[in-house]
Amino acid sequence: MVQKLDVIVIGAGVVGAACAWRLASAGLKVMVLDRQAPGSGASQAALGVLGFHARPQMPAAFDHLCRQSRRFYPAIVDELREVTGQAPDYRSCGQLSVALNEGDLAQLEEDYLANVAQGVQVERPTPEECQLLAPGLNRQVCGALFLPDDAWVDNTTLTLTIVRAAEQAGAAFQREEVQEVIKKSGRVSGVRVSGELWPAGWVVIAAGCWSGQMAGGPPLPVQPVRGQALMVAGQPIRRIVMSPRGYLVPKGDRQTMIGATVERVGFAGANTLGGIREIAEAGLEIAPNLRRNEFLGAWTGLRPGTPDNLPFIGPFGEWPNLIAATGHFRNGILLAPITAAMVRSVITGEMPPTDLEPFSPDRIVSRRN
Repeated sequence: MVQKLDVIVIGAGVVGAACAWRLASAGLKVMVLDRQAPGSGASQAALGVLGFHARPQMPAAFDHLCRQSRRFYPAIVDELREVTGQAPDYRSCGQLSVALNEGDLAQLEEDYLANVAQGVQVERPTPEECQLLAPGLNRQVCGALFLPDDAWVDNTTLTLTIVRAAEQAGAAFQREEVQEVIKKSGRVSGVRVSGELWPAGWVVIAAGCWSGQMAGGPPLPVQPVRGQALMVAGQPIRRIVMSPRGYLVPKGDRQTMIGATVERVGFAGANTLGGIREIAEAGLEIAPNLRRNEFLGAWTGLRPGTPDNLPFIGPFGEWPNLIAATGHFRNGILLAPITAAMVRSVITGEMPPTDLEPFSPDRIVSRRN
C-alpha cells in the first residue's frame, strides 16, 4: 500500500518538474510520475528561445502571461545555481525579427506597434544596422525589429537542473505510467499505477500533449503539434534571428539550431524529408551561407496545443483538487516558472503571480461536457 502523498504530478517535463520543485519547497510530499525519463519529450526538443515580447497574433491573456514571465528569468537560473551548484547556459542576447520580402512588412509593423503599446523595449534597425547586429544575415532584409530583452536558455540543462532541485527539496520522480485518475465524491483521491491506487490530496496534470489521454481524467482538448528542427555545425550568425518562416538559434558557441515546423499530424513523432526541407529552406533564407555548414542531425517534438491557444492552468470546478498545468504549445520553457508559481498558489493558498481565470480548464472542458 502506497502511503498517501500530498501531491502527485503527472508528467516530468519542464512544467511538471517546476511544479514539483515549488511544491516540495513549500514542505509538501510530492511524487512525479512519467513513463519516460525526466526532461524527455517536448522539453528536450525545444530550442530554448525566451520571447518576453508582445505577440499581437495571440490572445491577450497569453501575451500578458509571456511578458509576466520576464520576472522569473534569469532569476530562476541564479536560484538553481545557488540551490544545486549548477545552472544552465543563459544568454541575454536579444532577438532580431526580420522581413525578407515586401509581404513580411505588414506583420512586422503590427508587431512593432503592439510592443510599443505594451511598453516593451523594441528597436527598428536599418538593413545596414542589421548586418552589424547579425553579420552573415541575408542582405535582402527589407525591415527588422530588434527585441533586446529576449533571451536564450539551454532547455535540456534547465529541465534536468530543475529536476535535481526538486529532488533536493524532497520530491521523488518515478518512471511509471498513470493508468487512471481516480475520483470519489466530487474529488480526486489519487491515481492508479500498475493496478494499485496511489492516494494523494492533490493531482496535477502536466503531461503535455498526452494530458487528455488518461482514463478517468477530464476531456482536456490538448492536441499534439509536431515541430521538426535541425542542427548544423558552426555559427554563421551569433544571435537569434526569426523570420515568418523559421528561425536560427545559436547553441553554445559552436552550433546553430534551425526550427521549426508546425504540423498537426497526431502523435506521429518522426522526422520527414519534407519537414527537414522546409526548415532548411527557412534557415537558408535567413543566412544563405548556412549551405556550407555541416549537417549534424534533426529531431522532433510533440508540443501541446489547445483550441484557443491558451494553456490550461488551474483547478477543475467539478474536481477542485485536480489541477491542469498543460497546453503551453511552443512556450513551455518560457512559461514553466510562472506556471509552477500559479499551481503552488492554488494548493498552498498563496497570492498567485497573475490572474488564473483566463487559463481555467473549465473555459473549454465545461462547454464540452
